Amino acid sequence: MEDRLLDELIKSTKSCDTDFIHAPIRLQDRIKWYIQNLPTYPYVREQWKNFLFSNGLTTGDPKLDQKVDDFLYRHNIQGVTNYSVIQEGCAQAREYGKCGIRWLSEEDGIVLVPSDQYVSLVIQNEQYKGFEQVIAYAISVKNEPIAVASSPFKLDEDEFYRTGRLITENEDIFIETPDNFCNLRNDNTTENGVSCFDRDKQRLNLLSSVYERLNYDIVYDGPGRIILRLKDSYLPTGQVDLSASSYLESTEISKESRADKAIKEAEALANKIKNSSSDNVLLLSPNFEDNIEHLERVTKATEFFTWLNKEGSIVAQAFGITPELIGLGDVSGNVSMEKIIDNAMVNTIIPLRESFATQFSPMLSAKLGVPKLYFDKYELQYNVDRSSERYKDSLSVAQLVTALTEKKDGEQELSPDLRSKVEEALSRVLDHIIEQT
Repeated sequence: MEDRLLDELIKSTKSCDTDFIHAPIRLQDRIKWYIQNLPTYPYVREQWKNFLFSNGLTTGDPKLDQKVDDFLYRHNIQGVTNYSVIQEGCAQAREYGKCGIRWLSEEDGIVLVPSDQYVSLVIQNEQYKGFEQVIAYAISVKNEPIAVASSPFKLDEDEFYRTGRLITENEDIFIETPDNFCNLRNDNTTENGVSCFDRDKQRLNLLSSVYERLNYDIVYDGPGRIILRLKDSYLPTGQVDLSASSYLESTEISKESRADKAIKEAEALANKIKNSSSDNVLLLSPNFEDNIEHLERVTKATEFFTWLNKEGSIVAQAFGITPELIGLGDVSGNVSMEKIIDNAMVNTIIPLRESFATQFSPMLSAKLGVPKLYFDKYELQYNVDRSSERYKDSLSVAQLVTALTEKKDGEQELSPDLRSKVEEALSRVLDHIIEQT
């Protein structure tokens, strides 16, 4: 089996004429910019992870759950709990489209492999034709990004026969089999997944541009564009044509000419204005007209404050979580928070749980000797809340019935007919409430 795997890997690299090189990936840089510069992103990410794992992993069997929990809450070789590795893997798969989870051993645990530090090795399926299947994963040894290049890489066959490890001769790439590696993807219909940011990049790019422009305006705080006009008497008629074409095209006028002096004065004044503060006093040359025309900027960052106020909602929607669920959206007064939570969990979080669990469960369940791993069942909050309300209503009605049937000193007694009607109505309401609980 090992010989056949090695032969297939060597054949696949020779047939596609590709190698793997260390290179920057532009998509990764753009996503990292979002992560590091959008203010609400850390909060959205953490809340998304909390809701995704608000119900723990289970096998459905309490005895097997104990075995799984022992592994999940054990620290791996890097000092991180295996449960945290799975949580972070899901978050990174959401961000970058994919993230690798590598199995070391039951004692050493599992570790993360960032999305840009591994690639899938695929071959054409010879039996069914028409599609590719994964046979292994190429992982960077140096923890650097790798990408496909134009020359084939060469595996160290002696190392493979000696230790069973598949590694390149220059020891920068090693090969891991699917049994020990989970390619956790945001969209498991594609081998490389799809970043959640890539599906909403127009609004995110607009937010990025707004922040960059706002920072520019704050740092430079310039006055915009100004127009200075020379007095007609500065250059007497017939001496020098003060047209733009004359300035640009003429080569006969010396640098000390009046026209050149005027340009230098204008440039010096412009620099003084640009570098001055609001309490500086500037002297205008008598060669210029008194009326200085100021051209304001066409667009200002303040015009996009509405977008900045909605940044949290935009980031939450891009990340795939209902903004109202984490307190970033506008909630109507007649909608209960329980309904919002239930709707977000049922329609967004639970489908994501199933998508991720079905990817990491095969590897972990096989290694831990359990049938499968999945997220524990979510209990609807609104139903629980309604049961509590009905119970409180039943107590209130019972107290009213008691108050009607017991006469206190100084109180006027109700007429028998009215008392009978009220008691009958309250009893019916009480019976209805009890039936609904």
